[in-house]
Amino acid sequence: MPHRRLLQRFTGLDRPPRTLPEWLRIPDQNLAVCTNGRVFSDPLGEFTRWRLALLAYYPEDIRLKKIASLCITIAQTGQYNFLRSLKRREIFSASYSVMKFCADALGLVFLLNRRYAPFYKWLHRAVRDLPALGAEVYQQISALLAEEDTGRRADVMESVSVLLAGALREQGLSDSDSEFLLDHAPRVQANITDARLRQHLSA
Repeated sequence: MPHRRLLQRFTGLDRPPRTLPEWLRIPDQNLAVCTNGRVFSDPLGEFTRWRLALLAYYPEDIRLKKIASLCITIAQTGQYNFLRSLKRREIFSASYSVMKFCADALGLVFLLNRRYAPFYKWLHRAVRDLPALGAEVYQQISALLAEEDTGRRADVMESVSVLLAGALREQGLSDSDSEFLLDHAPRVQANITDARLRQHLSA
């Protein structure tokens, strides 16, 4: 039963997740491993049934929770802390802000496309093929990482944030007209139907 062991290893369960906490505990990249590629042999159909349950994607409340959390961290790193860290000559903090911003912005694009984000070494390459914002954000992140001028780096991060804010509005996830993603987090959170999950807004 190697297929079954694979799914158990990456989900920590002996069946598809059934509850919101179970879904919330499984990292995106683990779900990406379980759902990528083709199935060549599954005579009993058990692996296929389990895999199809994962391919149906997160329950909407989980997707919204993850989106709201990333709105917070993207705003904190790229739209606020990057320039603040530079002004205080905190080079590590500034550098970390850039990479955290990139990873979280790419992760948000995957969530907007209802696709599981893969392991970090494939994250940037894989985003190109996503229909909603994939190519644009891929190009912007490439430009950001190649840019040496700090002012222009901040401009690129703001440009990516504006794209993401627009996508949130287009998907009906937020009605805020702000371009600061932190302002969108509570709007997205308010759409969560589960009262316990909606109660706490955190990064």
